[in-house]
Amino acid sequence: MKPSERGDITVEAVVGVVALFLIFGLGLAGLRVLVADAAIDDAARSAARAASIAHDGQAAAIKADRRARAVLAEQRLACSSLDVNVDARDFAKPLGETGYVVATVTCIVPLSDVVPGIGGSKTLRSEFRSPIDRFGARS
Repeated sequence: MKPSERGDITVEAVVGVVALFLIFGLGLAGLRVLVADAAIDDAARSAARAASIAHDGQAAAIKADRRARAVLAEQRLACSSLDVNVDARDFAKPLGETGYVVATVTCIVPLSDVVPGIGGSKTLRSEFRSPIDRFGARS
C-alpha cells in the first residue's frame, strides 16, 4: 500500500454515510407530505360535511373552519399557514333545489423540523363538495 492511499476508505465511508442520511431525510420528508396530504383531504371532507348541515352560509363557513382545524389537530398536523374557504352560495337556492357546499383547505406544511438543515415547506390543497339538504331549514 502506498502512503498516499492511506485513509481513502475513511473518506469514502464518510461520504457514504452522509449520502445515506440525505436519502433517509428526503424519504422522511416525502412520507411527511403523503401523510399531510391525507390529513388535508380528510379535513376538507369533514369541513364540507359540517358546512352542508348548517342553516345558512355564514354558519356553514364557521362550522367548516372549526371542523377542519379539529381534524388537523386530531391528525397532529401543524400548518405554518392554514386557510379554510367555503363556497356556500347555494344556501340562497330555494328549498327543493339541489345545492352544494364546497370546502377548500390549504395548508403550508413545514419540512424543516423533519430533517434539520433542509428547510422548506410544501403547500397542500384539497377541495371537497357536499350536498345541502334539499328540504332542510335554510335562513
